[in-house]
Amino acid sequence: MAACKGVKKNTARKSAARAQDYIQSRVYVNSTAAGSLRVRRTKQESEQTRQHILDAALREFARRGVTRTTLQRIAAAAGVTRGAVYWHFANKRALFRAMRDQVSLPLFDRTELLGADGPDPLRAVERFLHSVVDQIEKYPQTRHTFEIMLLKCEYVDEFRTEIKRHARSCRELSSKLALVYARARDSGAMRSDLSPESAALDTCVFITGLLRLWLIDESGGLLRPHVDELISNHVASRRVGAGTPGARATRRSTSTQRRAPGAVNGRIGC
Repeated sequence: MAACKGVKKNTARKSAARAQDYIQSRVYVNSTAAGSLRVRRTKQESEQTRQHILDAALREFARRGVTRTTLQRIAAAAGVTRGAVYWHFANKRALFRAMRDQVSLPLFDRTELLGADGPDPLRAVERFLHSVVDQIEKYPQTRHTFEIMLLKCEYVDEFRTEIKRHARSCRELSSKLALVYARARDSGAMRSDLSPESAALDTCVFITGLLRLWLIDESGGLLRPHVDELISNHVASRRVGAGTPGARATRRSTSTQRRAPGAVNGRIGC
């Protein structure tokens, strides 16, 4: 009888232990899930704060220029503490670089257009140039960022290193363009007297000047009605037979002009 009672007690203890283990396991699972949720929420909130800071920096840089904008002013505009700014960015240069990269990297990633294998490599160059201008025209964030980079930043002191980064980006773009021009020359589409390397560098100079002039042309009447024709002429000047009357007539017939704000039938309105 005593033995039976002992067996029952042992069984009860084991059942209680199993129940306790189950409860603890559920608590652990629930707490782990809650912790994971908190981590995800914290990470998401951190990314949102970082983006708020970048957006505020874009507005302040555009309004005052990079030199005259302090991190304290950016923090106030973003509605965060200065410590929060330093948590995400080591200094103003790092903030400037992040602001630039979130626009310029996706923009120049459009060089994938240059890699498209087709019967006419020069058309790929033309599509790429149009896509760059379209991004500036359609997206204010892209336009404001390039305005800051090209017109509202003094590349001195701590920002001197940004010139090197810009030069490196230009070299990378030039290298990709040179490959396309080499394909065009090999296929007989491009003039044989042109070097692919010099043609690529010329295109880099062309697009940089085009963007700068676009940004300072606030009324839109100086450049924008002629952008498509300028791009078409730039690429056409590389083609075999460029400069002949027939080639010029073809360029005029295929070029489509962008109208400036207020333009009617190609004319600038008052």
